[in-house]
Amino acid sequence: MKIALIGAGAVGAYFIWAYGNADLLDREFTVVADKDRCNRLARDGIKVNGKVYHPAVKTPEDAGVQDLIIVAVKGTGLDEAIKLMPPLVGEKTVVMSMLNGADSEEKIAKAIGSEHVLHSIIMIASRRADGEVVFDEEYNATIRYGAADAANAEERLKIVEDAFEGTQINAFKSTDVMLDIWTKYAKNICNNLPQAVIGAPAALYTRSDHGLFLAGKLWAEVRVLAKLRGVDLPEEVGIYPCADSSRFSTLQDIDEKRRTEVDSLCGYLIEMAKENNIEVPYIEYTYHAIKAIEEKNEGLFD
Repeated sequence: MKIALIGAGAVGAYFIWAYGNADLLDREFTVVADKDRCNRLARDGIKVNGKVYHPAVKTPEDAGVQDLIIVAVKGTGLDEAIKLMPPLVGEKTVVMSMLNGADSEEKIAKAIGSEHVLHSIIMIASRRADGEVVFDEEYNATIRYGAADAANAEERLKIVEDAFEGTQINAFKSTDVMLDIWTKYAKNICNNLPQAVIGAPAALYTRSDHGLFLAGKLWAEVRVLAKLRGVDLPEEVGIYPCADSSRFSTLQDIDEKRRTEVDSLCGYLIEMAKENNIEVPYIEYTYHAIKAIEEKNEGLFD
């Protein structure tokens, strides 16, 4: 069995760690990237929780057709990841996207065919720190995966089950993967983004009524849009249970003056709202506030 990973960042490092500490048996795990990234990864490896891993790294042409492709890039890197896929995709290849949001599977399916795609989410508290990726190995991550259309999906589901067997990957078949995806999406919007605007950790939602108010307004707007996709989110806002000091990914990007994923996180929702004449003022404000913070970080103004 051949398993390819596209994306060796904070999420992809979890799979590099898991396969790097597993008996691969008849499995071949490869990080697929363009030539420059291949050279860099082959030279430097990737440091995860204090250990440097040197997985096999290949270009798509050298890697060839895979049984499973795991896409673990940021939203800003999805288009480039899709360009790498054609040499990797055979008749029975399965593709799983670990991206935030609710439209990465749509984009991948449009490029390579919906018959290859399984829907999934990953919940992981990983971060980059001092040149390495850090996450809690004991707590681990949680992956839920399934088929939006369950018809003829058993073979695809079995490929994923076989690919993860015997590793420390904490994965479960979902009974309602679209609900899982939209729940995570809504939580990202209402937990992740206000942090970035205010510049505050998760205590924003446990100590501040104002922070909780903002999270609730964002949740309510996503909930309206989720119904357009046949997903009924609960009314109660979903706040991540975590330490008050937790700083989620968008705030981490702001702290490091990196570009965030706000375009992919909010853009899909804003476009959906426009297409259906629905007002989403809190999502629109949050989007433009974070874009302005990015401009400030890049020196457009002081």
